[in-house]
This record gives sequence, C-alpha cells and structure tokens, in this order.
Amino acid sequence: AGAAGAAGGGGRAPAALAPRLAVDLQLMDAEAMRFADASFDSVIDTFSLCVYGRPERALSEMRRVCKPGGRVVLLEHQRSGGALGAYQDATSSAAARLGGKGCVYNQDVAAMARAAGLRVVRQQPALLGVVALYETVPV
Repeated sequence: AGAAGAAGGGGRAPAALAPRLAVDLQLMDAEAMRFADASFDSVIDTFSLCVYGRPERALSEMRRVCKPGGRVVLLEHQRSGGALGAYQDATSSAAARLGGKGCVYNQDVAAMARAAGLRVVRQQPALLGVVALYETVPV
C-alpha cells in the first residue's frame, strides 16, 4: 500500500484530504507591515530573525499585528551555550558574509522577544541548542 492507502484515504492522496483555505500572500517589509493592529490570532516566523536588519523591530511588528490573547511562534537559530556558543560567536560574522545568506546565528532570541514586548511562555531547544522553538504572547 502506498502513502494514500496507509493514510486510509481510499486511494486519494493525503493532500486531497486537507481543507481548502484561501491564502492571500503579500510582499512587504517585516519591520513595517501594512496590516492593521491585532489582525491575526497567530503570527509565525521561521528562521528569519537571523537575516532581518533590525530583528527587534520585526518582532515588535509581529507583536503589533497579533491579537490580544494570540501568540507569536518563532522557530529560530540562536546562540547555544558553552564551547559551541563560543564557536558561534567567533564565526557568526564571517559565516553570515561568506555563504550564510546574512544569517547571524548567535542571537539571543529570548532577549530580543522580551525587548519587543513579547513574553516567552515556552522555549524548546534542539540541535545542541543552536535552534529553538519559542511560543510567545504579547505583553
């Protein structure tokens, strides 16, 4: 049985089982979004804070467009601890310039979130602490 059969889809592909959602993709500056205040129940950012010129400003915008009681979820590169963190500090600038697509991978994401008016309610590190999932809420 293929993936569709294993999923119990009666021969239909798993993607066909998903509900159809209207999506409106818009290109804009993450540091100055055109959305109204409190527009979204959830705001999700993945592996982008490391490339924003002013990540704290982008986080402030995420907080602004998130509804009260909503959440801002971040999956990001971050500074690890110990020797690995020291290595990240020593190599981050060069790596960002030389093929890292500008990614500054040794940032303190929790501190940036707090500075932007977000409270970290859950932090789940992975990959020796160089990546973490953050669930935050507007303060």
